[in-house]
Amino acid sequence: MRKRDHRVEIYFNDDELARLKEQVRKSGLSRERYCRQVLNGSEVREALPADVRVLIREVRRVGSNLDQILAKANAIGLLDVPELRRAVDQINTVAGTVMDAYNTGVD
Repeated sequence: MRKRDHRVEIYFNDDELARLKEQVRKSGLSRERYCRQVLNGSEVREALPADVRVLIREVRRVGSNLDQILAKANAIGLLDVPELRRAVDQINTVAGTVMDAYNTGVD
């Protein structure tokens, strides 16, 4: 059985439909979900670009790697300098990529 069993038909002119399609596209939601969120008073924001999601995931991965290195260094009592340097280089690379992505988007 459906959760939503009431159907509503709405007629739009060309401009209204184009505006709706554009807002739905920007949000990354389905048209139905977009309309429900607007109706319920939720603020619908634009979806993050795919490359931003990838960058966020990469930064989290590098952070996790650093946590593992620090835990290892703490347990052993030594610091693995080459491994730590590689992790720092990864963070610098990711930070540069993020900066480049936003700087090119601003211009």
